[in-house]
Amino acid sequence: MRKLVLLLLAILTSTFLITGCASTTVKEAAADKVTAPEQKNVPQDPKLRITTQEVMALFSKEFAGATLVAETLEQNKSFQLIDARPAVKFEEGHVPGAVNIPKPLLPQNLDKLAKDKMLIFYCGGLHCGLSPASAQIAMKAGYKNVKVWYEGMPGWIAAGNYAEIETPALEKLVTKPGKEPLLIIDARPGVKYQQAFIPSALSLPKAEFEAKKGLLPEDKNIPLVFYCGGYKCKLSHESATLALSMGYKNVSVYAAGEPAWKEAGLPLWGNEASGVKKKAVAKNALPEVITPEEFTKLLAAGKLTVVDVRSKEDFDAAHIPGAINIFDEDFYSKEQESIAKLPKEGRIALHCATGSRAGGAFYAILDTDYGNKSNLQYLDSTIIVNADGSYTFEKKH
Repeated sequence: MRKLVLLLLAILTSTFLITGCASTTVKEAAADKVTAPEQKNVPQDPKLRITTQEVMALFSKEFAGATLVAETLEQNKSFQLIDARPAVKFEEGHVPGAVNIPKPLLPQNLDKLAKDKMLIFYCGGLHCGLSPASAQIAMKAGYKNVKVWYEGMPGWIAAGNYAEIETPALEKLVTKPGKEPLLIIDARPGVKYQQAFIPSALSLPKAEFEAKKGLLPEDKNIPLVFYCGGYKCKLSHESATLALSMGYKNVSVYAAGEPAWKEAGLPLWGNEASGVKKKAVAKNALPEVITPEEFTKLLAAGKLTVVDVRSKEDFDAAHIPGAINIFDEDFYSKEQESIAKLPKEGRIALHCATGSRAGGAFYAILDTDYGNKSNLQYLDSTIIVNADGSYTFEKKH
């Protein structure tokens, strides 16, 4: 009997110990489990709030659908966009035309705020407090026409717009690629791409976008970065807009383009980088590129026919007196009709804004039966044409 009692006591003790250990373990595990705090939306002041739709309406009213190159954005007379995020986030992608004044640096940079425009502060979305805080700083400094775009950068992208990326961010993507897929796209004509291009970039000329858009990835979520010949070049912006219309969700434009990449001393691939020299078009042909000095001299002497290959809208806005307008893309899609408009003799110079379209048109013409190829040249320089027909050349750095 005594043995039986001892056995029962032993069983009860073991059961208690096991149950106790299990209970303790569960409590400790529950204590170790940390729940990440939920991100809460920042409070919105209805008097300051401006929505994404309202911001886009301002873009539409101010720019009337014009391509958002630097020249267009500089004409903005009604509002100023201020990105309150740190510089590194701004460089990764920002709204076209925005200036970057990080919130901690705003007090000492108030002079950069426009005094005669609506100030629109934005940052990283509904959870981000940098933009409302910046707005308060501006208002305390005496600025009255102040708005907070709470939806910010995520709202801009979600509404089907592209972002602008800066050189430092693109450099990281190119020289230190991550595991996530990315496609960099050169929107210039093939001849410019062959000369020099950003490493790993795909050639998809804007003029041939419709024919070659199948080169783009099937996955519409893969980030696309378009670039061309610099801040005055529209090809990357136009191509980015076309990609968005195809349903791509993550589209950026490297507006500074190949010239800024080269100026920063970053690596380029292509014929120029490898030392490959192109053969002359023909033995008796003029050099393919006409210099700004020779262009000006011959034009003043009446010995040059200028062919402006920009769009009709750009041509109508400002062009050199006497110039012929033939859109560069027409040399691809309307070959015979386009070359029929070219002079049958005498020197001819093609020009656009930066040389990209002109170079593409030049080589497109060489592939036709046009009879005056030996007198054909193109201007591989940035030219600014004014409304009165005067023009200036931008110096290369």
